[in-house]
Amino acid sequence: MSTPSDDNLAADAANVDQASTRISRLWPAYSRHRYAVLFYSLLFLMVAVPFASTFNMPHILIKLLFAACLLLAVLPNTTKQTRIFLVAAVLLLIAVRLVSESDDVPIDFGPVLALFGLTGLIAAAGLLRFAVTSPKVDSETVHAALSTFLLAGVFFGVVYSAIEFSSPGSFSGPDEFTEASATFFSFITLSTLGYGDFLPRTDLARGVATLEVIAGMLYLAVMVARLIGVFDVTKKT
Repeated sequence: MSTPSDDNLAADAANVDQASTRISRLWPAYSRHRYAVLFYSLLFLMVAVPFASTFNMPHILIKLLFAACLLLAVLPNTTKQTRIFLVAAVLLLIAVRLVSESDDVPIDFGPVLALFGLTGLIAAAGLLRFAVTSPKVDSETVHAALSTFLLAGVFFGVVYSAIEFSSPGSFSGPDEFTEASATFFSFITLSTLGYGDFLPRTDLARGVATLEVIAGMLYLAVMVARLIGVFDVTKKT
């Protein structure tokens, strides 16, 4: 006859098995739609940033959204061997990014924020590689291509924020150069619209803006060529 402690151990083991089963089922479902999840998360972030600025919502919410989008951007680029290491590294970077903003912590916030933005841009490069090298164009390929554009715009904006924080006055405009302004300026630059309300004033800011303009133009050229190539192959077969 089993003792109460044995019954508790058996119940705990059953709960662990059920949790493991749910996780093992959830991961394949996420893997099948990982780029769609990232795309809609980025869209939500794009809507949330101006709303948070307008209605004075807690800044921590937007920072956590940026962090979640970065994590979702890194996950598709991982393998079984590198997943734990890369996720742990990104979580550590997110924690340092959140902590370093406080004046009580002796960590320079500017370089940490720049590293945060560069990590997002590297993840965007990984998405672009998937979209270009995928043997077929399906919904995930399209979502990866769209996410690449959004991710580049968002995290170039983070880099601009880091530049402004490290060197105040690097950008000028009618209003204060906030995170929302940096995101806006980034997408205006990436799409080469160039409204001219916010302007880079230092060589570093201009250099990064020039790089983003080139990236935006090359991205459109590469994706158009990719789609035309796929349609040609489909027509021939």
